[in-house]
Amino acid sequence: MRRFAQLAIFSLTLTAQAGTIAFVSPLPGAQVIGPTALEIATETEGIDRVDFFVDGVLAGVARKPPYRIAFDFGTSQNRRTVTAKVWTAGFTSSATASVTTAGLTVNDNLDVHLVEVPLRVLSARPLKTSDLRVRENGVEQSVRTVQRERPAAHFAFVVDRSLSMNEGKLAAALAAIESELRQLRPGDTASLVLFDHRVSKAVPVAPGDALQRLATNPSGGTSLRDAVASVASSERRYAIVITDGGDRSSDLTEEAALRKVSGTKTMVHAIVLGSSHARFLDRATSNTGGSVVHANRSSLRDKLSGLLADINSRYLIVYQSKGTKNGWRTVDVKGLRAQTRIAAQKRYFAE
Repeated sequence: MRRFAQLAIFSLTLTAQAGTIAFVSPLPGAQVIGPTALEIATETEGIDRVDFFVDGVLAGVARKPPYRIAFDFGTSQNRRTVTAKVWTAGFTSSATASVTTAGLTVNDNLDVHLVEVPLRVLSARPLKTSDLRVRENGVEQSVRTVQRERPAAHFAFVVDRSLSMNEGKLAAALAAIESELRQLRPGDTASLVLFDHRVSKAVPVAPGDALQRLATNPSGGTSLRDAVASVASSERRYAIVITDGGDRSSDLTEEAALRKVSGTKTMVHAIVLGSSHARFLDRATSNTGGSVVHANRSSLRDKLSGLLADINSRYLIVYQSKGTKNGWRTVDVKGLRAQTRIAAQKRYFAE
């Protein structure tokens, strides 16, 4: 969840021919470090291509809206110039806009804690950084980027195989995963973790794998907290828990398990077979921006399919955490446009 680097401050300059071109990211005065989205907005019609340059060197091209690429500024303190060149009329006409960074002195070096927050969004049009307000422990934060596309991630399927998962529930869970692995995108990876009173080692899985052979007779107790905490990672990860809801055998306390999960880039979702579940699932999913849904053997596949489809349609925002202490941090994300609804991560733990 965290990366540390020096800061660079942007100031905006437009050439005389820029017209309706405006930088969406970075904005004037923004602090930019590491991987950053370079994006413009323009009312120009008939665009052939947008070329992005950093210090006069081609960094990438965008051929359709949103006109955006990713660029890694690293940790350099040097003055940088970013230019967008918009080609029109069959590449016979162009307009440009430029953004210039201000190099920092040694005395200006600062550590910045970058926080990634996945969002579920209902909005009439794509979000921009200016459409969001983020507060951490009540302190206003600076949104660096808004990514509409879901980045590649790891999907950890954490499946209960305790005695209570008999009568076909375990088999239904594995069949649902086997069917819905097809929703993984290029670059995604997946693994399967089975647990009873012990937590098994994660097994890599992929679309087309036969998982039904793992549907052994359910037995033993339930170490739910231990199992969920075992898949937490500093890499982008979705933990999808399928269980009948109880926990009778975990070594980790609820607070310890929540800290392991909430201080990472892991988002926890849970599908509960039955009408009740451990409070831990409510807290873990709320802290990380996930959800809890209930299902039975016949509806399990549809619930998992809907959950993966929802994950694939999400945004990701990155903001710089400033002005808050270590420990539990609350995150409040609000849309500033009318009729925009947002669901996001609520809390995380910072060492």
